[in-house]
Amino acid sequence: MTKQIAVLIGSGSTTSFSKLVVSHLQKMAPASIQLNIVEIADLPLYDRDLDENSPAQYTRVREQIANADGVILVSPEHNGAISAMLKNAIDVVSRPMGQSKWFGKPAGIVTVAAGMAGGVRVADQLRTIASGSFIGMPVYQQNACIGGLFNGVFDQNGEITIDAVKQMLQQFIDGYAEFVAKF
Repeated sequence: MTKQIAVLIGSGSTTSFSKLVVSHLQKMAPASIQLNIVEIADLPLYDRDLDENSPAQYTRVREQIANADGVILVSPEHNGAISAMLKNAIDVVSRPMGQSKWFGKPAGIVTVAAGMAGGVRVADQLRTIASGSFIGMPVYQQNACIGGLFNGVFDQNGEITIDAVKQMLQQFIDGYAEFVAKF
């Protein structure tokens, strides 16, 4: 049976490199998993005062995560940290207190950054958050960190131009699929 993987992209930009990476991962994914993008750009900022009467967007995203077999968190690097959009979605799905939908969902981490380090710091932050006590996700040990975005990683058609990046993404998605199969 194909595992359904929720993919949260921490960028709503129409020219998002994060979205390009996810598009490539969807094409590369083995048949054992299906990557489904969860729209988070429309989420109001998390506010616990809304827990008793949650906006429809909160409910929609929480249900999509609850129904997923795993999750891939994709974040651009914003000032050395995860995107506010992705952090907001993580917060929304972890609440109301005691009703987190994240627990036990196997997580994969993908980062994109202009710098050559490829968002490694962001990956570390996401790993810490995902494995924390209020989230409780087992996290696949290999990150996919893509850096140097403005140095020719993508061509004008959005295709990856560097074979090493293609290979890294293929290894990541294959390994993540094997990781998810254990749950």
